[in-house]
Amino acid sequence: MRSPVDPRSIGVLAALLCAWGCKPENKINVVDTQDNGTVLVPNVVVTPDALLWPTTDAGAASTQTFNVLNDGDADLNVSAMNLYGSPGFTFAADPLGFTLAPSESVDVDVIYTGYGAEDVGQIQLADDDPGNPNPTVSLNGSARVPELQITPNPLSYGKVMVGCHREEPLTFANVGLATLTVSAIAQVGDGWSVDVPFALPLTLEPGQSTDVNLTVTAVGGEMTDQIYASANDPAGSHIATQKATGVTDPNVEEEFWQGDGPYDKGDILFFVDQSCSMTNDQATLQANFDSFASQLDALSLDWQVGVVTKDNACFNHGILTPLTPNVSTAFESAVAGLGGTYTEAGLILTDEALKQSVPGGCNQGFIRDGSKVTLIEVSDESDQSPNPWNTYVTDIRSMAPNASVTAIVGPVPNGCGGGGRYAAKAGSGYYEASVATGGAFMSICQSDWTSYFSTIANMTASGTLNTFHLQSQPDPASITVQVNGSTSSGWTYDATTNSIVFNDTSVPAPGAHIVVYFALLENCDG
Repeated sequence: MRSPVDPRSIGVLAALLCAWGCKPENKINVVDTQDNGTVLVPNVVVTPDALLWPTTDAGAASTQTFNVLNDGDADLNVSAMNLYGSPGFTFAADPLGFTLAPSESVDVDVIYTGYGAEDVGQIQLADDDPGNPNPTVSLNGSARVPELQITPNPLSYGKVMVGCHREEPLTFANVGLATLTVSAIAQVGDGWSVDVPFALPLTLEPGQSTDVNLTVTAVGGEMTDQIYASANDPAGSHIATQKATGVTDPNVEEEFWQGDGPYDKGDILFFVDQSCSMTNDQATLQANFDSFASQLDALSLDWQVGVVTKDNACFNHGILTPLTPNVSTAFESAVAGLGGTYTEAGLILTDEALKQSVPGGCNQGFIRDGSKVTLIEVSDESDQSPNPWNTYVTDIRSMAPNASVTAIVGPVPNGCGGGGRYAAKAGSGYYEASVATGGAFMSICQSDWTSYFSTIANMTASGTLNTFHLQSQPDPASITVQVNGSTSSGWTYDATTNSIVFNDTSVPAPGAHIVVYFALLENCDG
């Protein structure tokens, strides 16, 4: 059996492990000295550090150039140039390694071939400049192409009474710069029916949109449906997912948390319990990442994600961004990253992971100036860190004053599930940390986490909101709204958008917890 780690030494342990396990790759590390002992080092200078192509026709190609200069006193060795992102970007020649003597430079040509509506990429150099390892060049281009967008995606109908039905529209829009042709639409899922009120193929000019109506007739339990569409845009095929839950109890409550932004950058950390009972929860987390990333992108948020599970507090697979190759696959692998002594002690690992974001740490660069830091704790146990929860909150807030803890754990005080697949003990420690930092608190025992990631995305990016969209369809006369435990009367219900709208003098404060209670609208005719 593994011996427990002294919490006082975890910082030293993390530093030692990260120095070994998170060392940058492709480093040559040759040190040259003069006879008088002066150390000679290379100094890489990359100009410009961003290439921007004007909007072009699809398939049209043009070249731009960046320069790599050795402004140091020793030879600069570049062992590789790695290109990530859109396939529209390519090197004009094979990106072989090279060596530059002091004052020597080389031009690198990059070709952009019009591919998508918003093409982004990044070139990363692997070099041995100790002061500037792995400099990058960002790439941006756009092409006049059609682009199909189906919204909402995913679409959650929330809870629907068994035997009753609910109709919602899906919007098909051309958000590109050329004519879009949708050649096929297909629906797969029992209990659902789709009404396509137009002939196919459908033609949409840039900026045009139309609706498809989708109706669910609820049976008991979780229901899932998918709409498939084929189009002439670069993606070619599209999938939109719909979910609903058939229930026999009409009483519903939906929770919301107020944001404290707005922010244009978000640093999002996931701690994921690796105990055996978490297998299903890890799968649910993995399955929702694509939707989560899409929602962050839709909010125009410059986001990055780290996943911590191991005692060294280094992120599994490093810091993930929209430019990370196969980012969804990397996230899925990171979530199932194995654990250690602290696999059920999320707050200490979260604290240590933030400490490792300083220069020289294995998570260097995670906390950025002006960014919202969102810490997501996922566990079916209470926090088992060595110290009380408030010691970690104080430490976390000293590093990231605007950090909030969002907990996807068992409800307090009794947990949930009764021992089945969706079961958890009360998430004590995590609950208190979320309340103290203005974060959200969500039950891990729910099978549908769609609304969770919408909440997290909005809290990471948004300022204070006056409108909160309900998933389930209420009987308007039954609605009661509470803000931080007190009943509020300063709101109206907008049936058109199925939303609670607060008036100007009653908008909940940043970090406020809003709960809406209601009975379901029983639309069971026909």
